[in-house]
Amino acid sequence: MKKHNKTSPWGLILILFCAGILSAFQVGKMPPVLQDIRLDLGISLLSAGWLLSIFNFTGLLMGTFTGAIADTIGHRRLMIIGLCLQITGCLAGSFTLSFQGLLFTRFIEGSGFLAVVISTPTLIFQVARSKDMKIALSVWSCYFPVGGALMMVFVPLILTGTDWRGLWQINAALLITVTLLIANRTSHIPFKNPSPEGVHFKKIIKNILRTATRPGPLLLSLSFIAYAMQWLAVIGFLPTLMMEQHGFSKALASILTALMVFVNIFGNLAGGWLLEKGIHRWKLMATASTIMGASAFMIYGSELHFSVSYTGCLIFSISGGLIPASVLSGVPLYAPSKHLIATTNGLVVQGGQSGQFLGPPIMALIVSQTGSWSHGAWFLSSIALFGIIVSLLLSKVPPADPF
Repeated sequence: MKKHNKTSPWGLILILFCAGILSAFQVGKMPPVLQDIRLDLGISLLSAGWLLSIFNFTGLLMGTFTGAIADTIGHRRLMIIGLCLQITGCLAGSFTLSFQGLLFTRFIEGSGFLAVVISTPTLIFQVARSKDMKIALSVWSCYFPVGGALMMVFVPLILTGTDWRGLWQINAALLITVTLLIANRTSHIPFKNPSPEGVHFKKIIKNILRTATRPGPLLLSLSFIAYAMQWLAVIGFLPTLMMEQHGFSKALASILTALMVFVNIFGNLAGGWLLEKGIHRWKLMATASTIMGASAFMIYGSELHFSVSYTGCLIFSISGGLIPASVLSGVPLYAPSKHLIATTNGLVVQGGQSGQFLGPPIMALIVSQTGSWSHGAWFLSSIALFGIIVSLLLSKVPPADPF
């Protein structure tokens, strides 16, 4: 379709980017109000953990399948469905009176989040000019750190005028606005890929197998697993590390963590710029993994001053941003066909969700068993080494459809 215009529709791409940011809000809104929810609903810390992890479970179980659904029924259609699911989850969740009810609504939100983040890159691929593709997709790869950082800043301000239920309703209102805007601005994009076969379960499974058995998509997914394991293991426990090891207050630890999340954006944008300049993506991925592995020893060096440790956090975050920019922009290149881009993206997202699910508990187990945060650096560096190996293997795989 299209791509006859001289310039890419950056206004539309920005709106699609906003949909990703608002979807990331639904992930980031939970941690700051988790204690409030525990007191309101009378739930245990374990139950609270389930409220946090349900998003990861959703992607872990259904990532590739959701991508295959998008490639079958249409990416615009699935994106709008995903936004509507998040609206439903937010509104229903704001009125729930039980843990089970809130958990179910979080599952609905998570399903909607998954549909949006898997289908949106393909929509960007459809509307952006080929010459702008790397930049457009690197901008898209910033949606999560932008959404996470903004939510960490906004939540304390919002809670001065309402409670967590009001926060859920404000998010629903924002989602309704962007859904109506996207429905209007994307009306020219076909709902379906032209296919005489229609929608069949066997076809969906065939597309999943075709994608998951190709080396390119598989290596991109493995790279995202390694990145996500390191990223969430560090970011998830950073406030705890600051309070335990450096004696910081909860508020200051949260602000510094938000800053670390924010600087990841610069790595994402730098990745897109470097790819545009002709740097091979596997080199960016290998370089990022190397720096992340080395900076882990700065972050968790028990004898190091806080300024050194936090500098390591910033280096870790900025360099790490090269990986999602490289991986997500590589999805259209390594997809088995143009009709399987969302399926490939689903496999990558599933890898990321798996890494987020595995990283924090393994990190927690190592630290609790050894009694020292410094041992976490060895865990992170070993995962970084795995990431380097994956990037080297990717260098041997030619793109299926370079743009």
